[in-house]
Amino acid sequence: MKRREVKRSYGFNNYSEQSSSRAVLRSHSGAKRAGSLWRKFWKFSPYILAGGVLFYVVFISSLLQVSNPDVQGPNNTLSQSLSKEVNNYLNSRLLAKNWLFLNQQDLKGYLQKTFTGQETITVSKKFPNRLTVVTDEQKPGLVWKTGSRSYILSTSGRVISEQQKSDNSTLPQVIDSTNLPVEIGSRVAARDFVNFVSKIGEFMKSNKIGVEKIYVLDTTSELYVKTQAGYDIKFSTNQDPDSATRSLKATLDLINQQNKKPSSYIDLRVEGRAFYK
Repeated sequence: MKRREVKRSYGFNNYSEQSSSRAVLRSHSGAKRAGSLWRKFWKFSPYILAGGVLFYVVFISSLLQVSNPDVQGPNNTLSQSLSKEVNNYLNSRLLAKNWLFLNQQDLKGYLQKTFTGQETITVSKKFPNRLTVVTDEQKPGLVWKTGSRSYILSTSGRVISEQQKSDNSTLPQVIDSTNLPVEIGSRVAARDFVNFVSKIGEFMKSNKIGVEKIYVLDTTSELYVKTQAGYDIKFSTNQDPDSATRSLKATLDLINQQNKKPSSYIDLRVEGRAFYK
């Protein structure tokens, strides 16, 4: 008996051909995508390059970096102090050294708080990296006498210059009883103190109260006025000067109504109260 031969076909060739076709398609698809990405890259490459250059110029290069601020003051001492504070500001704030991001008004406000009472502080920028800070506090406020020398103080309390003997200044004069030496450009008193002395001096003139001398003892927180009538008036310079002058006027009016005269002092150092002897 003869065996019947059965031909079986497993389709290996067809499967291989299909797999090969899919592989070719994937290869073409991948190449197509890669080519598309490269085309997009080359299309946007000028913008990418420009962005990189801009980033480098703005954040990395020294082109826009403020390195040597130009600080100008009325004297070397003040200029050096001002320069130090400008650099402190630039070093303590993120991107403050960058000309583009440097905030002029913020720097000006910082300096005005640090140098209380400056007459003027001007902050200006000039492209690409110049910063100029100028201050001028030459406006005189009072005469400060210590020892045998007298000095002109600005309205912010700094020493502008030594007073010459030929200078017949109408500014109020304050005598420092401690005779401590001072230097040109140094701060002797606060702006509030200078303003207080000016207001007191104006009150004395307008009310025709003769003043022999105005002086301080150990601290500028207290001010003493020796009148030509022989008594002292004691003030606390921490008070509002207008409030202090109102208290003085009320006290003098009360003493006059009682037909009395102070023989030793009028003490106004406690706000809202007055003592006299």
